[in-house]
Amino acid sequence: MTIPLLLCCAITNLADVPPGPGVPDGWELRGVRGAPKPELAVTDDGALRMEGSGAAGFAVFELDQSIAPEMGALTWRWRTATPLAEADLRTRSRDDSPVRVMVVFDDRRMLFYSWGATNGVGEWFESWTGSDRIVIVLRRALDADGAWHAERRDPFADYRMAFERDPPAIAAVGVVQDTDQLEAEAWSEVADISWAPDS
Repeated sequence: MTIPLLLCCAITNLADVPPGPGVPDGWELRGVRGAPKPELAVTDDGALRMEGSGAAGFAVFELDQSIAPEMGALTWRWRTATPLAEADLRTRSRDDSPVRVMVVFDDRRMLFYSWGATNGVGEWFESWTGSDRIVIVLRRALDADGAWHAERRDPFADYRMAFERDPPAIAAVGVVQDTDQLEAEAWSEVADISWAPDS
């Protein structure tokens, strides 16, 4: 079943999860071979916090109801104060980010809205991990000031741009941190992941 077009709502359960350390109920923390997983916690204000040192992992939330390919936007807030200034999202040996928001479609193709370093805002390109994964740069190292930054993206338009085909429904969202290439430390928080259909 898909989310009706008229609804505007949070699409994860973070607002209802009690604060505290550990993987929140309903989420799955998937690791990356050869790297420890970052530590997760839900903050008092309902954000998902990730902390790691030389770590990499995906915190994934499978949606109770998929989101049909209609006009609308994914919105969220995120912040970090660890810029990873030496990272380069185009280079395998330096492809680290303090935080990414991941969108997974029914065909398992993925978009990674990423906090970069020197890559230009708005750049997008295939991940070295596979042509079914697209990196889209939304923030740079100079934005890593610890303050909250709000985002609004149309994943279906981004899917059409990247894969040159009509998009399927959105099946899952996630939060990613990877500092394994640079062996760096990072923390980040993501909150209020919501779907806002066009009125």
